[in-house]
Parts: sequence; C-alpha cells; structure tokens
Amino acid sequence: MLAPAVNAGLSMDTIVLLITFSAGAFAMRCKEQLRRFFPQRGTSDTVLIDRVLGLARLELPDGWRAASDLNEAASIEAMNAQHGRHLIVISDAVEDFVPEMTLYEHSLNTRAELTNSIRVVACRGPERRTIGGFESVQYEIEGFFQQTRVKYLHTTIAGRRAYHQVLAWSTYSRYDRAAFDGVLSGFTEVPDLHSVTRDIEPDPCPHIVPVSQYDVH
Repeated sequence: MLAPAVNAGLSMDTIVLLITFSAGAFAMRCKEQLRRFFPQRGTSDTVLIDRVLGLARLELPDGWRAASDLNEAASIEAMNAQHGRHLIVISDAVEDFVPEMTLYEHSLNTRAELTNSIRVVACRGPERRTIGGFESVQYEIEGFFQQTRVKYLHTTIAGRRAYHQVLAWSTYSRYDRAAFDGVLSGFTEVPDLHSVTRDIEPDPCPHIVPVSQYDVH
C-alpha cells in the first residue's frame, strides 16, 4: 500500500523542520527527566572548569550559565541570556612561550586578533588589577562587528601556569562593566597538582661521573 499523500499545503522542507523540532523537544524532555533521577556528580551549573588543559576555573554569579559555540578556542564559555552578555576564557600555557613573554605583550597580541576582526571606534586602557591573586591588565574596546555596535572588556591575567585571556562583550546598550567585573571576581587558576610531588620524585636522569680511561680494571 502506498503511503498517504503529503498535505499539499506543507512543503517537504517544512515537514522536515517540524519533525526536527518535535524530536528535539522530546529529547530535551527526556534529558530533563533523566537529570532529576540521575544528577551528574562533581559538576555544578555555576562552576565552570577548563576540562581540556585544566588551567582555569570560573564561578558564575546569579543569572549566568554555561554557554557553547561562542569561540572554538575557548576553554570556558558563559553567558547571561537575559541581558545578552557573553564571556569566554582562553588559556595559553606559559611553557608555550619564550621566557621573555610579559603580561603586556600577551595582551597586545590577543587584542590585535580582536581589533583586526572589528572596526574599532574607541579603546580605553590599560587598567591594572589583581584577579585571582595574579597581576592583570584590562582594556575596554568599542567597535562595529557586522554593522552591530559592540563593546568588549579585554582582560589578560598572568597566572603561574598560563596567560588567561578573558573576553567579555555585549551590544553597546547592554554593556555593564560592573557586571563583567563581577564575573571576573569568580576566576581562579587551577593549581598544578603534580607540583607538590615534584620535589620528592627521584631524578629520572641521575648525574653519572664518567670512568677515567686510566682507571685500573
């Protein structure tokens, strides 16, 4: 038996879209029910941890939640959907740079990447701060991205293990410096758990005194 004819009032693309939405809504309801019975252990909606490199941790204030797909290089992504504010953390291990790298040079390099992608109209800074116990520098940058006026708070943190770039932004009318600084107050660098035992670990390459060719054997 042939399948019933498709309603002529709906295109095939529309039907596929409706099916996709229905399946997505059903999956979301199932996931929510599973969360109620099987909550994830060791995770929190308000504490985000860099689980790739293990370098940064961010405790979010009220109104903020984890986000995704804001930047492929980010180790932490967050947003306040109600106010249209976004924030990402990109951590670069110190060992990946020359020893002469400084806080201001790292800030300059990462700011150049940002300003190359927008039409800058104003830039304020630097402002020096201490964030998470580390020396930091901040700039406020205004510009146009794809015909939209946006404002960024660009923060660089010189951690013990990494240089952390924290980029927060919103449209110009929704920008709130105090709100972004409030999120930054929840930033900490994840300590190196192996550093505690390094001093007591045996030397993998002990110093060996070469035997003289004049020794009698």
